[in-house]
Amino acid sequence: MRDQLKRLEELQRHDAKIQELENALKAVPAKLAANQTDLARVEALLASERGQLADTERYYVDQKGQLEQDEENVTGAKHKLAQAKNSKEYMAAQRETESRRDGVASREAEVLKLVEAIEAKKKILAERAQSVEELRASVEKDGELARARIAEIEAKIAEIRVERDVLARDVKPEVLKRYSGIRIRRGLAVVGVRNGTCRGCNMNIPPQLYNVLQRGSSIETCPSCHRIIYWEDLMKDAADAKDGAAG
Repeated sequence: MRDQLKRLEELQRHDAKIQELENALKAVPAKLAANQTDLARVEALLASERGQLADTERYYVDQKGQLEQDEENVTGAKHKLAQAKNSKEYMAAQRETESRRDGVASREAEVLKLVEAIEAKKKILAERAQSVEELRASVEKDGELARARIAEIEAKIAEIRVERDVLARDVKPEVLKRYSGIRIRRGLAVVGVRNGTCRGCNMNIPPQLYNVLQRGSSIETCPSCHRIIYWEDLMKDAADAKDGAAG
């Protein structure tokens, strides 16, 4: 049974590596999705600010039109002033002219502020648009790298699965079934026992069972965590014996 335990250990290492690679494979799309979310967020902000600029530009056009109307009103007030027939009409026309001029001055100041605000906003938006383009290019590049990484991981998983299947063929069907069931429930299915303690759950095993493990003649499980267990020194002896034979 020592050979069976050794193969189970190797099988477990392969399964652990496959699991690790599969987790890495799942992480790649998640990272890409996060990048896409960030890009969509800044694109939405840029679109919103462009919309605000468009509103400001429309308001500027409206104020520009109002200014032209105000200037026409000043002209009309001046005409009334020139046509005044008496002091009363003259004073009224003069007050209207001054009021219209004040309105024009106020509107001109407003239009000037709008021009300055629009130019400043355009400059800011040009910089932000450049940043968005750089981010978009970065996301696209990350996408290409991610696709290459996915292909690489999938190829590695396929390679390890082939090796795993070869190992599994050398494990007795009933032992393999037992291993698979434990792995599904516990994750780690095969663990060593050191100084009478299961390294899977850190609980002491019964002395009689410990003696059985030292003989290495059967597949045993921990009474506490129900994992397949083996005496660590037994496996070391197997490794030493293999090295000695190779020498």
